[in-house]
Amino acid sequence: MSNTSKLSWASSLDKLYKTKNIPKSISKLQDVGIATIKDLCWIFPTKFYQVLKNPAPQDCQDKDFIRVTGKIRGLTSRPLFKGRVRLFQVKANLETEQGIFSLIWFNSYSSLKDKIDSYYHEEIMVTLEGLISQNGPWTQLVNPSFKSIDSDTVVSYPTVNKVRGSFIQKLIEKIPEYLWEEVPELKYLETSLSQSLLSLHNIKGHVSTDTHLKRVKYEEFLQDQLKILLRRKKKSLHVVPAFKFSQKEISLFKNLFPYKLTNDQSHCLNDIIADLQSGNTLSRLIQGDVGCGKTTIAILAMKLIQSQSKQVAFMAPTENLAFQHFQSLKKFFQDSDIAYLSSSISQKEKKVLYEKISTGDVSVIIGTHSLFQEKVHYKNLCLCIIDEQHKFGVDQRIQLLKKCEIPNCILMTATPIPRTLRLSQYGDLDVSIIKEMPAHKKGYKSRIVKKENFEKFLSFFKTRLDLGEQAYIVLPNIEKTEFRNTHSIEEILHQYSTYFPNTKIEVLHGKMDSNDQKNAIQNFRDGSTKILISTTVVEVGIHVPNATMMIIYHPEYFGLSSLHQLRGRVGRDVLQGFCFLIVTNQLGQTQNERLLFFEKENDGFKISEQDLLYRGEGDLFGKNQSGSINGRKITSIIDDIEIFNSLIQDLESLQDLSLFSQHIKFYDLENNVYIGNLI
Repeated sequence: MSNTSKLSWASSLDKLYKTKNIPKSISKLQDVGIATIKDLCWIFPTKFYQVLKNPAPQDCQDKDFIRVTGKIRGLTSRPLFKGRVRLFQVKANLETEQGIFSLIWFNSYSSLKDKIDSYYHEEIMVTLEGLISQNGPWTQLVNPSFKSIDSDTVVSYPTVNKVRGSFIQKLIEKIPEYLWEEVPELKYLETSLSQSLLSLHNIKGHVSTDTHLKRVKYEEFLQDQLKILLRRKKKSLHVVPAFKFSQKEISLFKNLFPYKLTNDQSHCLNDIIADLQSGNTLSRLIQGDVGCGKTTIAILAMKLIQSQSKQVAFMAPTENLAFQHFQSLKKFFQDSDIAYLSSSISQKEKKVLYEKISTGDVSVIIGTHSLFQEKVHYKNLCLCIIDEQHKFGVDQRIQLLKKCEIPNCILMTATPIPRTLRLSQYGDLDVSIIKEMPAHKKGYKSRIVKKENFEKFLSFFKTRLDLGEQAYIVLPNIEKTEFRNTHSIEEILHQYSTYFPNTKIEVLHGKMDSNDQKNAIQNFRDGSTKILISTTVVEVGIHVPNATMMIIYHPEYFGLSSLHQLRGRVGRDVLQGFCFLIVTNQLGQTQNERLLFFEKENDGFKISEQDLLYRGEGDLFGKNQSGSINGRKITSIIDDIEIFNSLIQDLESLQDLSLFSQHIKFYDLENNVYIGNLI
């Protein structure tokens, strides 16, 4: 019995081969998470071509896909070398009844060269297909393939981790017919998932249509939402000891701050207290604009957990942000209770800290990804707080939660998340929104600065410096690049050193040594540095109340949400903040519209929704840093919002998950992945 007769959708890719001689490309696919036949079938073609059969050369246009039959004439080949591998460039003509086509194969192996050579010498009629490339008077076929299947449509697959689309297509063609007939359906709709997959992969003459594409997109959204529903169900079934807090100690913690909580902050704190007292695990996303007071709520949550003699881990995406949180939080906790953990501290310091964490001698641990490393063992970790959570992948959140005695989790983001994205990505979390800004904060004003009003801006800049205030200057890149018409940090440093020769100016960017970065930030924080020229490393985490001006060069290269984060560095206290967008290039209509919208709009929620329309969800929230392929592959919450809303309505009409009960056993909740025979 052959291997293929035993295959299931959960079988590994190498099972598609009957021999032990497995191509190296298989391991390259496995390296990026494409490990099973199920994973493979979710790599879809990026292009579909209608085949023109035996056209005349003069009737072909560039990028037409043709299939022609004829005899090879005028064959020549030239050897090439790539490393130790001997390759060939082969040229020939194909003589057909309709005319002559020029052929060329680049970097072909000797086996292909020999095959072409045999057809040439034996005068065999051959059928070739490929894309037309118009090269002067010649109608040329580049790297044409030999085909025997007479289909009307052909597909082109993407390159994945340097594995060519042609190899992926051959792999998909190896999937046995009976498997396509056994595709499990998560939900039975009018159009079957099996038929849709066959059509999108162009298997056995099935023609792809919009209906099939919508069916597969529905399925992909459904799988994502099923994960979310299962995580929420697991949370509801996870009974844990309920914490108890007295109103006296809650009031005592609130009085640590010199200001009164806003109504939104109070509601958010009450949500967290209710979660901790409920007997179920806390899983809450706090979303709010820059400067709305999310960190205040985080500190109060830490104090609540510490009062129960339990530990808290506070994770931030960068060392600069984590260290600033450590510096800020020290005044709310005794020195012996709080610690900072990052990859930059010495091994000797780490060893001492690991011991204190494992014995519970420290109750609040602040750091970066180091918090969930294998060597870190907590005594009784009961709350994880993750700042700027969209900078982390879901898997990283899960790794930290695995360290918990009770997996309570608070995620915080200063990038307000539109409802559709919240449902699609964070539907398993309860959400608290802080919109109201603290009364003592002045906020900011924004202005676009072009060549004609630059001198006026410079005069204002000098006035504010003379008042003793400080400024950030931010650029999209450290050095000039061939792809962007931008200034380098060195150019701006020289320019402003000329404008203000008696003012201390420093630079800050990610290529600097971590200690140099910390020194630059500290010098700016203590006021000895008046102007800090930087990349977006200042986007989050630096709080200098005396810094009132945010100057952003080449704002057309930033997303609206990034611009909003940057201007949130100023106007954070009693001093008025100012944000200036320095435009030096000629902008297109859309770029101008974006900046004009930003200049007038301060509401972070409206800005994030607009950014979603301009840039898409990937640009807004960044790539999934876990490296997993389990995220969406062909759907977009923007382009496919109608499909997503239809699915949400379907799910909201259900009383429970009974529809999916047969599939729940295939889901590994701990590792957030599907297992078993589940598409």
